[in-house]
Amino acid sequence: PVPEASPAAPPQAPGTVLPGRPEAARPQVRTPHADVGPEQGPPCPGCGTPNAPRRYFCRSCTSLLKDRGELPAEGPYAGQRPRLGRGRSRWIVRVAVAAGVAALVVGGIFGGPPAARAVQDHFAKRVPVHPTTWKASHSDAKQGPDRAFDGYSNTWWGTGYSGSAAGQWLEAGFGQPTDLLAVLITPGTSPRAAQAAAQARPQEFDLIVTDSAGKAYTSHHRINDGGVQRLDVRVRDATTVRLVLRAAYGATGNKEVAIAELEFFGRSAT
Repeated sequence: PVPEASPAAPPQAPGTVLPGRPEAARPQVRTPHADVGPEQGPPCPGCGTPNAPRRYFCRSCTSLLKDRGELPAEGPYAGQRPRLGRGRSRWIVRVAVAAGVAALVVGGIFGGPPAARAVQDHFAKRVPVHPTTWKASHSDAKQGPDRAFDGYSNTWWGTGYSGSAAGQWLEAGFGQPTDLLAVLITPGTSPRAAQAAAQARPQEFDLIVTDSAGKAYTSHHRINDGGVQRLDVRVRDATTVRLVLRAAYGATGNKEVAIAELEFFGRSAT
């Protein structure tokens, strides 16, 4: 069989030129520039390479050229790990705490038993200690010394004398030696300020604590006018506590010094 004839190209008019095939553009070759030579300038502080004055970073190791001017904003460069924001105050506190602990240990070792006992008394648990005996140098006929140790703040002991009654005393005794740590005093006739002003209130007094060996420990105290107040008195094996009046608030010719309550606290046995 005869193959089919392919369609013939249309006739072209005389002088017609067909469009040529598009060809890729040839790459442009750059002409070599003249060698500018090595840069001259201050050396890099990191690697020592000279850098032109216009540079902010070293052309060799990219270190910051600090003497080339200040950048608009400072911060870590690429690849630099930022510093942790830890202040010096934390280390100062740690050093102070360590020094305090070391001082306690050294004081307990070189200070002997008194220093060790002082540390034990500071952290010891306090429990109430109730006196078994009481007496006074002088008392009001209706306000005896037992009123200051009955556990009620609306009853009170009175000296029975008008004025400050300096030198008068009130004493409590314990049934057995007690490690005394603190004393609570309620001056006046009541812990309430309005009721306490009915009589004079202790202002200055001495506390004389006697231990089982007969040794007396004297301390001078000055308290505020009204309200329950604590006095730190640390005596081992205490048997008696005597309060000696020296001065008073509101001492007049028709008022006597009154103490509503005296409470004692010692070391817990547990």
